[in-house]
Amino acid sequence: MIRSAIVVGAGPNGLAAAVTLARAGCEVTVLEATETLGGGSRTAELTLPGFRHDVCSAIHPLAAGSPFFSSLPLAAHGLDWIQPELPLAHPFDDGTAAVLYRSVDETARHLGSDAGAYRRMMAPLARRWPQLVAQILGPLLRPPAHPLLLARFGVLAALPAAGLARRAFREERTRALFAGLAAHAALPLEQPFTASFGLVLGVAAHAVG
Repeated sequence: MIRSAIVVGAGPNGLAAAVTLARAGCEVTVLEATETLGGGSRTAELTLPGFRHDVCSAIHPLAAGSPFFSSLPLAAHGLDWIQPELPLAHPFDDGTAAVLYRSVDETARHLGSDAGAYRRMMAPLARRWPQLVAQILGPLLRPPAHPLLLARFGVLAALPAAGLARRAFREERTRALFAGLAAHAALPLEQPFTASFGLVLGVAAHAVG
């Protein structure tokens, strides 16, 4: 039986793999080409001394809400999640903004005629975030533990973000808020499955910040 492993890359995924292997009793060597660990989650003084900047990722909802990272005693090693008062906002040219609050209901109250549609889309998924995230971040080739929940998510997630926004919402502000989330797919929003990015990031903002 193999009792040693080499992990190339010390970003979040590489370190998670290394921890998993070490927990299983393997001797693990982690190789990293840069001077510091962390991959896309590093922070550095990029401009002036004392001014710290995120090198790549600036928000970490899938770390704060990850079943794996939640299983680790990260707080005992100094991790402190910093939560902004408002998870995100989408600004407009007229100086206003569409705001996503931690509360689904509070967000919906500011979305005009889309209040009901937003609640129906986000609230059931946010309430069951622990079960949902375990399904969508876990291995694909396995029977779903919560098939109805996964089906509810999948029916929407498979759609193009632009199509879902137009079909589900009437207000341009709500459509823009969802499109801003979905744009993290880094794909044209007319592509299938881009709605999944908007759903996951929106639901995560409500569920874990």
